[in-house]
Amino acid sequence: MKGEKAKGRRKKLIGFLKQNLVVILTVSGVLVGVGIGMAMRHMNLTKAQMTYFAFPGEMLLRMLKMIILPLVVCSLISGAASLDTRSLGKLGGIAISYFLVTTLIACSLAVALAFIIKPGAGAGSLNSNTLGLANTIPINKEPVDSFLDLARNLFPSNLVVAAFRSHATDYQNVRTGNTTAGNFTYEKIYTVKGTLSPLSPPLLQVPMATEIEGMNILGLVLFAIVFGIALRKLGPEGEELIKFFNAFNEATMVLVSWIMWYVPIGIMFLVGSKIVEMEDVVLLVTSLGKYIFASILGHIIQGGIILPLIYFAFTRKNPFTFLLGLLTPFATAFATCS
Repeated sequence: MKGEKAKGRRKKLIGFLKQNLVVILTVSGVLVGVGIGMAMRHMNLTKAQMTYFAFPGEMLLRMLKMIILPLVVCSLISGAASLDTRSLGKLGGIAISYFLVTTLIACSLAVALAFIIKPGAGAGSLNSNTLGLANTIPINKEPVDSFLDLARNLFPSNLVVAAFRSHATDYQNVRTGNTTAGNFTYEKIYTVKGTLSPLSPPLLQVPMATEIEGMNILGLVLFAIVFGIALRKLGPEGEELIKFFNAFNEATMVLVSWIMWYVPIGIMFLVGSKIVEMEDVVLLVTSLGKYIFASILGHIIQGGIILPLIYFAFTRKNPFTFLLGLLTPFATAFATCS
């Protein structure tokens, strides 16, 4: 009997290891990457050597970015086309309500933790150079421009361009002055160049439409959902195209499964290279210790308590069983800073 129990436990252990092998390898890759990075910090690598060391991690990021577009578009088209159009409005309302409620809870939690922990205290000795970042001053965007950018990105003018660029409002400082000619008053706008004299017209910040690097995921998502609904509306005429996108989605998932086996290796070099690039890890941890603690605590409360409670309230199922299946994407997202 004892032999059979031991054999059964061994089978369960082997089954668990096989089922979660990618997760275990990914977490191991993160830990090994931290160790390698800490060990190589004292080797004084040149810029070229650091680039070569980070190359496997760079390849992982390029693979993940490559697969995002077909994965998102095809899966959404396939999913939207498989839904009943009569229940689509109800599902959409539930999804939007869930998004708004959880976002409001997350914002409230973040504000509360910021007031309680005060993460900015003690970070005065840290600067952009210590983090290896460009020493640039971010521009405060007006709320109305943020909402307008959101609306513009929802309806991209070119789907091909939306795959790698998105719309954003930038600001340009201009000089303005009023000149009267007869009964007409008009405004002159001058681009600011050089030093302003005391007699110069006052500065005015004017919003300018720009295109920035980065996939316009909002526009692609909206188009994919609407396109899938349109295919569903076509009836038998759209069945062939729906089958095409279903097959495309399945093929993309196969590619994703192949990429996931490279994730542990790529993450190991990615984490290691980032640690090597840091100028002072101790200063980073000590200066941003409260911020790191507040961020981790907020994620634990939101993802480990609030969202599971919402899941349990509506499904009456164990939320942690569901979360267990998300370990692989969680580990990948954490290690790649996505």
